[in-house]
Amino acid sequence: MDLKSIKEESGKIKKIYAAVKKAVSKEFLWILFIMAISIPIALTASYIISADVHIVNAKIAHDIEEVSEIITNKQPLFRVLYGMSVVGIYFSRMVTAAIKTQFVK
Repeated sequence: MDLKSIKEESGKIKKIYAAVKKAVSKEFLWILFIMAISIPIALTASYIISADVHIVNAKIAHDIEEVSEIITNKQPLFRVLYGMSVVGIYFSRMVTAAIKTQFVK
């Protein structure tokens, strides 16, 4: 192999590395975004599903206490709903990307 072909191969490897690095960083940012946006979704769903919701005249202090219990993982429902939110949002994002890849040219 001569020097020219070695430089060409090196250039190809650098381009592939840059593309992979960009894709991995993009997915990492998406995962961070999804994990952050899933917290309010899980809190809202957990609050709606919880047994204390039927009490309409509950005090604000009781509601704040309830939310703090959810956040401190005393209720496993929050963890389940959080996981479902993360999986659902990420799955939706992957389906959207697949459709975009197939139809947008």
